[in-house]
Amino acid sequence: MIRTTTLALTLAIGFSAPVFAAGMATCDEASMMKTEEMAKGMTDPMKKDQMMMATQEIDSAKMAMKAGNMDECSTHMDNAMKAMETK
Repeated sequence: MIRTTTLALTLAIGFSAPVFAAGMATCDEASMMKTEEMAKGMTDPMKKDQMMMATQEIDSAKMAMKAGNMDECSTHMDNAMKAMETK
């Protein structure tokens, strides 16, 4: 019984890992340029704070990418995308 439960838990964790990875933004030049263009395209004065936050996150992502820290870069790209989605 314990063996079956352990096996089921292991399989569940193994299959859920790609789902979490899919949520992370790609950290490459093309994605950064696209995200930056989207942030700069936010012309609504009511969303100025979101644009500023997204721009700061993109700048942080660029610095992390230059430092070779791809996990941190992806986190900042995710934060930039979330900042642009907020209402």
